[in-house]
Amino acid sequence: MYDELSSYVKRVVERAAELDRYREHSVSPPDNWTLRNYWLYAQLQLPAKTQIDAVEFLTGARFACDRVIRAMHSQELIDYAADNAPRPPVADELAQMFEPTCFQRLLLPRVRRLGVGVSELQLKELDFSGVYLSGVECQRTTRANLRAEETLRTVVGETIAEKHKQLKARPNVMEVVSDLNAIKEKLEKSVDKSGGAEDDAHVVERMRLNALFNTTQTVEAVSAKTTERVAVKTVVKTTLCFESLVTEPEDVDWRIVKMNQFGRVVSRMTTN
Repeated sequence: MYDELSSYVKRVVERAAELDRYREHSVSPPDNWTLRNYWLYAQLQLPAKTQIDAVEFLTGARFACDRVIRAMHSQELIDYAADNAPRPPVADELAQMFEPTCFQRLLLPRVRRLGVGVSELQLKELDFSGVYLSGVECQRTTRANLRAEETLRTVVGETIAEKHKQLKARPNVMEVVSDLNAIKEKLEKSVDKSGGAEDDAHVVERMRLNALFNTTQTVEAVSAKTTERVAVKTVVKTTLCFESLVTEPEDVDWRIVKMNQFGRVVSRMTTN
């Protein structure tokens, strides 16, 4: 324990120059206190063998957010989310970026709501005014626990998808809970018995990074009832939580596990 703590403190001190670099690149939200920024930096140094570069991470996160927002407004994905079209390639692309349950429970319902009441939707403008690292969490767990958690996520995600197909609507919590026996049976069938005691003792490191994106979005939509074409400009704050193993540098492979969006309409204009 002492050796681990000593190594951690050494990493924090030796990489202190990164704090100035992060400040130059505006890594942290502008309303953060200095102590909060130092805390985020210190949390980034927790992995024993993997150094996470916040500037590099945010560059990739911005690209991912841009792709997600544009894909959410694509007509083919909106039609698929509403069960009006077969699964398009863009859905497969996003499924690779998201953790399965997050894809089913958070992303697709958001896309579905975008298409309610409109016959046509198009993203005309997407401008980023800020990209920030807003949260860092590093956890140590065993490979066995990780496998059990991933199995649970998969089974619950499959159950939600099945419920959606049956009900043609997003299932609520009680509808999923009502299938607990089915979930239990699937879990028992899905449990991988390999690894055993070795996996119970094998410790891995997992990191979650929250990225905050300030954007201005202009969407042009056509009302399904009146055929009126309207351009709506909205200021949107999007938070994406990225998760990856960081035990070894080659383990790093970020996936989105949470997504939150808050928007404020700043203008609405009829265009026809």
